[in-house]
Amino acid sequence: MDYDNRHSQLVGWAKVALPLVALMLLSTLFLFSNRIDPSAAIPYAQVDVEKLARDSALTRPEFSGVTQDGATLSVTAQLARPEPENGGGASAQQLIAKLTAKNGLVTDLSAQQGRFATAAGEITLQGSVAMQTSQGYHLTSELITMQTNRGKIVSPGAVHGAAPFGTLDAGSMTMTTLANGGGHDLDFNKGVKLIYQPKQ
Repeated sequence: MDYDNRHSQLVGWAKVALPLVALMLLSTLFLFSNRIDPSAAIPYAQVDVEKLARDSALTRPEFSGVTQDGATLSVTAQLARPEPENGGGASAQQLIAKLTAKNGLVTDLSAQQGRFATAAGEITLQGSVAMQTSQGYHLTSELITMQTNRGKIVSPGAVHGAAPFGTLDAGSMTMTTLANGGGHDLDFNKGVKLIYQPKQ
């Protein structure tokens, strides 16, 4: 009986003492904790929302499709920015394009910058444009345009480089995909200069 009374008294004291001890501990924590300095809060980044809206850009955009003559065309860029003020389309940086004819012949192009004109169905590459074909042509130009609806590539200005049979310079160049999809037809114009170098 004495044990039960002592146990009941101990439980009664514990019900009162433990909450008081907990309250004292919490008070101590608040009393000695560091006070928050509102001026030391993390500052918000200074962001120009209007500038962000103006400079909206797409990272690694890709364009792909099939031309009317059955060739496949794919174009990627490192960065592209919409140009609504220029009738749509987008300017782009570091473009890489690949045109593959139905018979497997490939034309690769790369340029420092360019422009997607989707309404006109045209892609412009400019700034040290490099063009390489699986037939053995390695050409450079400052400006080349590609038509997205058919496999046509045009350099309105000078081209220079290596052909399978030597070095080549011309005032302009046009490449079209043959109607039967059997490859590409390269046409050089305006003061063509060819230095023939026979293979050893």
